[in-house]
This record gives sequence, C-alpha cells and structure tokens, in this order.
Amino acid sequence: MSNKMDSVVAKGSGKVKGVKARLGGLEGVFKTLASQHGEAKALIDRIKSDPKKRADLWPTLRKELISHERAEMREVYTELREHGETSAIADHHDAEAAELDNLIQQISALDAASDEWARLFATLGDRVIHHATEEEKEIFPKAQSVIGDETTATLDDRYLATQQRVKETL
Repeated sequence: MSNKMDSVVAKGSGKVKGVKARLGGLEGVFKTLASQHGEAKALIDRIKSDPKKRADLWPTLRKELISHERAEMREVYTELREHGETSAIADHHDAEAAELDNLIQQISALDAASDEWARLFATLGDRVIHHATEEEKEIFPKAQSVIGDETTATLDDRYLATQQRVKETL
C-alpha cells in the first residue's frame, strides 16, 4: 500500500464493517467477507477522492478484489451451489464476478492518469459497492441460514487459505 495512513484507514473501515456484520448476525466467512468489503470500499473512496493515489493504490485494490472474488467463488459459492435454496444465488454471483473481473482487466490495461481510467474505475467502484451491499443484505444472511453455523465457520479458514494462495499468484 502506498502509505501507512491509507492502510490504516482501509483496515479500520474493514474492522467497523466486520463489527456491523457481526451485530447483524453474520458470522464466520460472511463476517470476514463483509469486513473485506469495508476495506475495499475505503480504498475505492480514497482513489476516487485523490487522483494522485491511483497509481499507488490500484495494484493493492486490484489484488484484493481479484483474490476476494476468486476465493469466494472457489470456496463459498461452490458450497452454496450444492444447496437448492442457494444454487441460483451462486450463478448470479458468478455472472457479477465475471463482469467485475472484466472491468478490472480493462482498467489495468490503461494509464492511471487517463480520463478513461477514471471513468471505468467509477463504474467498477459503483458495481463493487452494489455487489457487496447485495451480498451483505440478501445473500449472506440467507446463505448462513441454509448452510448453518458450523459450515459458515469452517468456510472462513478455507476461504482465507484460498485467498492467500490466489494472492501469491498475482
């Protein structure tokens, strides 16, 4: 991350989001995912508010978004696909994740100082926030009730391990 303050702000936002998720009944992997959503939102806001930070913060945000989505697809949504009540949710998620990945690839190919970069980044930011909000308010509570607390807890470790492996390849 470009400087310690950006890191502190992102981590702090993530912790606040995690506490809110826990107070809202989310546990295990779903609390972790909500916390990471808070960190991503803080980085998105920082990049939007200070164009000078684009080149410094984009690689960090890119890595976090890609590793989050890929690990989520491999661990969480694979589990949800196994249950009739949540299998359609997994399909919906995969479609949104592919759209986000496409935007990330397009942005990565551009000069961070360009107007096109800013336009695509604004679109990505809006879609990431929409995606995270939908997960936290609709998907995660339903998924947690379907898969149960024990699976929700064990998925947390699996998700984090997969995310770390993905980060190492980026």
